[in-house]
Amino acid sequence: MRPLNHQFCVRICLTFLLLGLFSHTLRAQDDARIAESRIHELEDRVRRLEGMVEMLVEAQRSVGTLSPQRANLILADLSSPSAMAMAEARDSVPSNPPQPQDAPRALPQELLPNLGKIGATASFRAGANSGPFALNTGGFFGGAIELPLALLPGGRLNYEISLGLAQTSRTLPVTSNVAQISNLAVLTALNPNNGASNIQQALSGTGDSPFPVTSNGNWKVQVLELVPFALKYNSTLLDRYRLRPYAVLGLGTYVSISNQLVASGIRANSTLSPPTLQALTALLGPSPFGGSLIGGQIAPASQLSAQGLPAGQGGIDIGVHFGTGIEYRWTNGLSVAFDARFNRVPDGLSYHTTTASWGWHF
Repeated sequence: MRPLNHQFCVRICLTFLLLGLFSHTLRAQDDARIAESRIHELEDRVRRLEGMVEMLVEAQRSVGTLSPQRANLILADLSSPSAMAMAEARDSVPSNPPQPQDAPRALPQELLPNLGKIGATASFRAGANSGPFALNTGGFFGGAIELPLALLPGGRLNYEISLGLAQTSRTLPVTSNVAQISNLAVLTALNPNNGASNIQQALSGTGDSPFPVTSNGNWKVQVLELVPFALKYNSTLLDRYRLRPYAVLGLGTYVSISNQLVASGIRANSTLSPPTLQALTALLGPSPFGGSLIGGQIAPASQLSAQGLPAGQGGIDIGVHFGTGIEYRWTNGLSVAFDARFNRVPDGLSYHTTTASWGWHF
């Protein structure tokens, strides 16, 4: 008996291996078909059970208007094969059960393309501000745009961009050092031998001094509030009542412009001779120390005033912007809100606003 060839043995082993893999594949396909048929069978059972549950709910609602014998007959009929067939037939017909009249109106769903809502909001705010730089309270108005970022537990997170303008004014005394120097120059030219008397009158704005040193000025301040980045969390726990409390946190940029409006120019009670006062008025024209002062010191040049250029001084600061409020959805696309915002800015610019807001949702 000859020994088996090595290549022949290898071929036999490969043949048996391929047969095993083929049989395993067939068995896996059979298992997949069996599993798929079982899934379809379970889905059919679930649909039948859902139909029976709906019929049970309707039967329970009508039990109060039927006799006990009739109610028992209805409940018994639900377990019959014909009832199951009726349930399957009802599953093929879409139904929209009417909502109870006394149920609270729920807010419309958002972030769903089939409803045409992306969850964005454009709003307008108007109200009052507490007064930057410790001035009086004033008006505030502005607007904001919100864009959805993410859904969070109990609510949703929005990205907000807002822009607003705060205005305030207050009457405060203004002391001009430039007026003191101008008084000293005039008194020295007219009375060069008075020495210390000229200095005292020039600094205090008394006696022969032609220009007032300290005057009551109407301080006007305008603050442009720009918040380019803020996160707004809206709670959805009260949606069934159409209410959404919210909180806001962000970074703001604040541009402030201020000036001091002074009515007086030449001192009416100056002891200088009338011809001298008339000569100063003719020489200087509008007094450099009356009107809108720059930094409370001196008025702008007459050529700039003639062009209508604003006078004043300003600055740019960066601070923290945060607040809270509650929104009521009046309709699916319109809401009203009450809002309180706080601005923490260095150098005395900090203030807060209290406003009412109108929002359009799209």
